Amino acid sequence: MKIQLWTVGGATLLGLALLGSSGVSQAQQTTTPPSTTPPATSTTPPATQGDVRKDTQDIRQDRKGIRQDKKDLREDRRERRQDRRELREDRREGASQAELAKDREELRKDNQDIRKDKQDLRKDRRDLHQDRKERRHDRREAQGK
Repeated sequence: MKIQLWTVGGATLLGLALLGSSGVSQAQQTTTPPSTTPPATSTTPPATQGDVRKDTQDIRQDRKGIRQDKKDLREDRRERRQDRRELREDRREGASQAELAKDREELRKDNQDIRKDKQDLRKDRRDLHQDRKERRHDRREAQGK
């Protein structure tokens, strides 16, 4: 006696399972209850060429801000050098205490300006980094369409 082997696909297997034990009755149609969860959708719309263009403009603006911050920092450092020089000269010349106090105050102000310029520069560099990251992400997303 020969034995035949059968391979069964997914739809056929489902049909056989629905036939039940008798094997003779017809397959009954089943209905699935409606799902209460909405289909999974992305919360962010796909990237467009406009997103990449906007990111590029942001990067340009950040670079411009960085250049300006560097310029301000150089200028404030120059002022600080000048004020230090004046303070040294006034000490040598034996200037009044009021004059020395005024020079020290200018020096303090210059140091504060430099500190603020450094903070601005760091912030602009962080913004530039973030904008480059967003542009890279948008480009990859647009490429994957």
